[in-house]
Amino acid sequence: MMSFGADTGRQLLIVPSLFEELNRTRKLISDLMRALAASDIASHLPDLPGTGESETSLADVTWEAWRHAVTDAAAHVGASAILALRGGCLLDDAVQPAAHIRFSPVAGKRLIRDLLRSRSLTDPAFDSAAQKAVFTGGSTNLGGYPVGAELASALRDAEVIPIDGATTVRLESDHGEADITISGPPLWRRAEPSGSPELAENLAKIVADRIA
Repeated sequence: MMSFGADTGRQLLIVPSLFEELNRTRKLISDLMRALAASDIASHLPDLPGTGESETSLADVTWEAWRHAVTDAAAHVGASAILALRGGCLLDDAVQPAAHIRFSPVAGKRLIRDLLRSRSLTDPAFDSAAQKAVFTGGSTNLGGYPVGAELASALRDAEVIPIDGATTVRLESDHGEADITISGPPLWRRAEPSGSPELAENLAKIVADRIA
């Protein structure tokens, strides 16, 4: 788990984007965490099982393991607030602290569709039959990630669960309902990982305001 800030005071758990979107938003998250620490808000970014420095193979990971990891991480850091990004908003509903913020939530079927498209663009043999087997066979390499059938199926079926009092933040260019819209680029759509000081600053202000 990567952490910034003091062990006392306000503690924010960040539930990250999933798969390649995490790589593309990692700089945003680290910039955000530093900005929050400067405002005396500690933040914590866990490695979900099968990601980052986790010793678990992603091919063996289940959806429930990811959900339990979020719950355990929140308890471990004593989270008084949660910020979930993109696909992380599919995992955050089991923990409901005093402040709950979601940034650009997305349905699981859109994420799995992007993973399937990424594989099909580089593998002509990845036809419709092979795509259906992703949800019934063993693990399949999708976008460079070994995704098991259980995880793929659960992601496909996952929806963002409504949470009373949660604040939904979206980009001005984004679609969907939002409590707050902000300016900034959709970093998860860029070909290469990059950051955005403007977006990090805007998110930091919203988080600080919600957990003041």
